[in-house]
Amino acid sequence: MRKGGEMFIFKIIIVIFGLIEIMTNGYYLFGKNKIMKAKLQHRELPEGITILQLKVKVMLMFLSGCLFLITGIASFFKEKEYLLFLSLIFFNLYALCEALYYRYWKVFGFFIVSAFMTLIYIFLRL
Repeated sequence: MRKGGEMFIFKIIIVIFGLIEIMTNGYYLFGKNKIMKAKLQHRELPEGITILQLKVKVMLMFLSGCLFLITGIASFFKEKEYLLFLSLIFFNLYALCEALYYRYWKVFGFFIVSAFMTLIYIFLRL
């Protein structure tokens, strides 16, 4: 693969991830009585979460999807990869705050996966 091809693929994955988050969480947010279906997607959350906590999670994931979509597309056209890095950092901070808030092992797993995405980005930039 030519030099930079791996980063190109990573950017595509980020854009697709953003689109999936927008579509699925948008469906839960804006669909009539769909918020409880979000529990099936967000199984990393503890069983006893409230509807409000679930709505906040879905809204934040929807916004994260928007952020990944926008910064992923911008990184193709303007070589603004630092925006992609910043969006990964913000996503890590969000995942860390969620893990510290719930203190549930599956939520810490979500944080580890988000940190792994950032480590892949850093590795590809070297």
